[in-house]
Amino acid sequence: MVRVLGFLSILASATLAVIGTVLPRAETFDYIVVGGGSAGSIIASRLSENSHVSVLVIEGGPSHENEVDLTIPYIYPRTFHSRFDWNFTTVPQPNLNNRAPIYPRGHVLGGSSSINGMTLNRAPASDWDKIASHTGDRSFRWENILKYIKKNEGFNRPPNTREYANSYDTSVHGFNANKIGNTLVTDGNWISEPSLGAASEVGISHVGDVNGGYPVGISWQQFSTKGGARSSAATEYLNARILKSRPNLKVLLNSFVTRLLPTAGSNLRFTTVEYRDASGATVTATARREVILSAGVMATPIILMRSGLGPRAHLQANNITTVLDIPAIGQNLQDRIGAAAVWMVNATDTDDDIDRDTAVFNKWMDQWNHNRTGRLTQMSYRQMIFGRVPNNASIFSTMQDPSSGPTCPHYELYPANKWTSPTSPRPPTGHFVTMNIFVSASNVRGTVTLDPTNPLTGNPVIDPKYLSSEWDRYVMRDAIRTSARYFNAPSWKKWNATPVFDTSILNDDDALDAWVSSAVFGGVHGVGTARMGPTNSPPGQDVVAPNFKVKGVSGLRIADTSIFPFVINGHTMGATYAIAEKVSDLIKSGN
Repeated sequence: MVRVLGFLSILASATLAVIGTVLPRAETFDYIVVGGGSAGSIIASRLSENSHVSVLVIEGGPSHENEVDLTIPYIYPRTFHSRFDWNFTTVPQPNLNNRAPIYPRGHVLGGSSSINGMTLNRAPASDWDKIASHTGDRSFRWENILKYIKKNEGFNRPPNTREYANSYDTSVHGFNANKIGNTLVTDGNWISEPSLGAASEVGISHVGDVNGGYPVGISWQQFSTKGGARSSAATEYLNARILKSRPNLKVLLNSFVTRLLPTAGSNLRFTTVEYRDASGATVTATARREVILSAGVMATPIILMRSGLGPRAHLQANNITTVLDIPAIGQNLQDRIGAAAVWMVNATDTDDDIDRDTAVFNKWMDQWNHNRTGRLTQMSYRQMIFGRVPNNASIFSTMQDPSSGPTCPHYELYPANKWTSPTSPRPPTGHFVTMNIFVSASNVRGTVTLDPTNPLTGNPVIDPKYLSSEWDRYVMRDAIRTSARYFNAPSWKKWNATPVFDTSILNDDDALDAWVSSAVFGGVHGVGTARMGPTNSPPGQDVVAPNFKVKGVSGLRIADTSIFPFVINGHTMGATYAIAEKVSDLIKSGN
């Protein structure tokens, strides 16, 4: 029997105040935040710091409180395919042998920050500089966005030991104890010795801090945990302490937003949110000042289209009256792709037994219940590698480098201390290390559209067009071959690292492409479906201006990963936190 009972006593007193599932009909607030996720939780919390301002958060999922799967870091995969996940899938992908990968999205307060793998990085400095150049707004440059990154961070220094020497840079971190925790892994580090050693042996340079703006090389991975538990947008910005002290902030759970309604009159202004509450009733709430749409890269464009904002032809095909033709909505979906290559090792301290042996899991669960220490306080990753294909790579003879510059990675690698492949089952015996491989700087553009069979309440139709570009295939091949060289380095000989796949594919592009098609899964770091552009660009070309306001309408802003015009070359959570802090400041300053 898996042991979790002690967990409930630890959290018994942690209940949310000023929270519910039903509101009085037609209530009015100064601000309404649609989506209590990674961005929405922060924005609502920041705006409600002013006691004279009333804020409503409408969240589609339940509370995160008292939920063991959302609290203990190691077991986060249990949240996928659960009631905390919207349970989206893509359409069948032709280049993935017509597989339709899952696309987990947080259906819970805190959004995907409540269910993800907690990897906390911010994208390289050049990504932010590229956004600033694209929008014509220098406030997005790295040196300017860094203050928002620090503002929401509570960095936890690792032990002052030789092992962690040169593993972090205090100048790029915030030390706010009551904000998002940022922690290096400090337990079960046998893998660090071969990981760091092999990197040096194959020419991968050491990076002092993965979040210093220049991540290419190997560095210690950083995670959004604190005190042995997940640290999310909900736990830090919409926790019981904050909600109890702010009667001006209300959080509405289990409420599905269907559309936004324009105010009657000649000016196109959106002030009213229509939603279906937990009782099943269709209700509206009105904002005196602004509606902030933070429903995420998939739901935000769907809500906009249901509201009559989007590509005219698509709206007409779904019998939705066009309020404003904005062709860019739901287009420009960009994401990373991932694959997992596995090596068997003769180490016995991998995490495989935690996953397949209940007694081993219960041992660690007892320790977590006792003092929140041990292996369940973290994931199975220690280091991460960001890399680039060589400057003289043949691919550059046929296409330009889509990355943001020479210090921006093309791919990401991180070895896991166990079998993590989602496309093949773990063997019942043996110990393994998995190289998780992600193509970062993708040039593929996908779409998010309405479900033609149920456009008003159906799930989004997600087509990321995985592997539809030769660039993605080329980079994936290069990353897999780099991984093979890495595990063939002398530092791994002690552990007899042996690939569990046919290594002959490494010498044959076609064979390697076939393996990739069977192994690739979605990176689930999507961006771009309501992309930001310059202030003076046409409303149909871009969706929001640099101040996050939707072009062509008033009273409506968007703040989530849908606004990023380019794929983030890293994990999106940290970048999302930064823009949430930034838009909060813009609104509070009257901009």
